[in-house]
Amino acid sequence: MLLAGTSAMSLAIMRATGGRFSHAGIVVCPTPGFTGEDGIVIEALMPRVVTRPLHISVLGASRWEIWSNKTLADDQRWAIVWAACLYSAADYGYGKIAEQGLDAAFNTTLFTEKMPQVRGVPICSMLACLSYNEIGLSLGPTGARSIAPSRAAPHIGIAEFVAGNADYERSAAKGDID
Repeated sequence: MLLAGTSAMSLAIMRATGGRFSHAGIVVCPTPGFTGEDGIVIEALMPRVVTRPLHISVLGASRWEIWSNKTLADDQRWAIVWAACLYSAADYGYGKIAEQGLDAAFNTTLFTEKMPQVRGVPICSMLACLSYNEIGLSLGPTGARSIAPSRAAPHIGIAEFVAGNADYERSAAKGDID
């Protein structure tokens, strides 16, 4: 799931990255054509990683989209969910958001890719990437350390990666089920 939040932090993230989205999460849904009432989201929020109903997660968002990799088997989908659940209730990676901010400010990946990393748990986009990495997939051309929900060229965030990859399809968006 990719989401454009309306909080001051969300707006600052989109301004810094030049992207359309400020947040990413893993959507778990028991049915292929879900209605929005049956989905849950695993996401890294301040102050910790949480699991909550989809309709609560997208509440107040100016826009959101759910993308699905149509090549995955059910066991791969559950492996992604399992990996995301490993971070359940973990503290938010405040140091990592600072590194992402420096990368955005200087239009680079130097701080997240080349410099020593702040130890700790992930931020939202990193949680999504680490969960996909568990089955050997990535959500962008770079590692989980430097990926953002969305990022202006020449860099690519999760949104730009999935939109340009034939394995992914948009399965829902704001207006479809809200």
